[in-house]
Amino acid sequence: MGMKAGVLGILAILVFTVFWGVGLAFGEEAKTPPSLSLKEAIELGLQKSRTIRLAELSLKVQELQYREGKANLLLNPSVVSELQLENTWQSAQRNFALQRMQLALSIEEAYYNVLRAERALSLARENLARLEKQLEDTRIRFSLGVVAKIDVLRNELEVDRARLEVERAERNLALSRMNLGSILGQGLEANFTLSTDLSFEPEELDRDACIQYALLHRPEIKEKEETLALRQKELAVVTSYTPALEREKARVNLEVAKEELENTRESIILEVEQKFSDLLAALKNVPIARKNLEVARETLAVQQARFDAGVITLLDLLEAQNDLYKAESDYLQALFDYHIARAKFYNALGADLEERGKLTPRKETGKENG
Repeated sequence: MGMKAGVLGILAILVFTVFWGVGLAFGEEAKTPPSLSLKEAIELGLQKSRTIRLAELSLKVQELQYREGKANLLLNPSVVSELQLENTWQSAQRNFALQRMQLALSIEEAYYNVLRAERALSLARENLARLEKQLEDTRIRFSLGVVAKIDVLRNELEVDRARLEVERAERNLALSRMNLGSILGQGLEANFTLSTDLSFEPEELDRDACIQYALLHRPEIKEKEETLALRQKELAVVTSYTPALEREKARVNLEVAKEELENTRESIILEVEQKFSDLLAALKNVPIARKNLEVARETLAVQQARFDAGVITLLDLLEAQNDLYKAESDYLQALFDYHIARAKFYNALGADLEERGKLTPRKETGKENG
């Protein structure tokens, strides 16, 4: 009986241990931040953000005013008043569409900012590890009398600076995550695993086609076109029995609407041209930053070999290590700048994520990651 009880006790302990381990595994899995692609982030923000909720409430108020105005027209019919009411309601809807566009751009910028901050922290940690390893070697060399005390102090100084850089990168990442969570309406403590990477995939862009697309899809153009149509209808309902002052006012309003439409067209064309130029500059800077990174890596390898051979000083080697870290950071910044310029360019076109691929097919080139 004693042996049987002992065996049963051991089995009970094993079963408890297995289920406890499984429970821990599920607990850890539950704590894993949810994955979020750029598309999913934009969709989430357009549904849950406080900005969009306020915009929806404002639109609802304007809709109620529109319905109230329609009811009043039943008692006091007026063709002109009805046209103006319809135009006001359409303008409110266009403004809401503009707010959605600007929110989508803000979400995309915040998303890429988190990606940049994550990669910047990784680079800072890699740089710190590189310098700490060098410090170990320097201290060994000092104990053997190969290098001077000043070399140890210099290396320690660089390590201290690298630690401060890691701390700064950690704070930046925390703030960028808080900003993204706030924009998405998920709170400052929200955390996500971002699945869209900070890659570089050049695109073929047709400037003229992009301008035409913007002129067809920007809400501001549609709003001005609707206003022009309203002014034309207002002038059309003016009769010879209408006071001369009212007829003249209708004609002036029509001319104003025409000028505003042309001015809006020119402004949008100029904006697209500017964003197109910014995107091209950012696109061309990425290969340059990548080449600079390759040079810095090769230079460090050469300087390390020369230092090991006793040809150069530790100061020269530390300078090469710092140059590599700067080149890595510059390349990351170039990738970030490219994605932000790209987002602003498509925003200037009035194109969402779904429309981008249709508008500008990708080149058959290799994909680069930051």
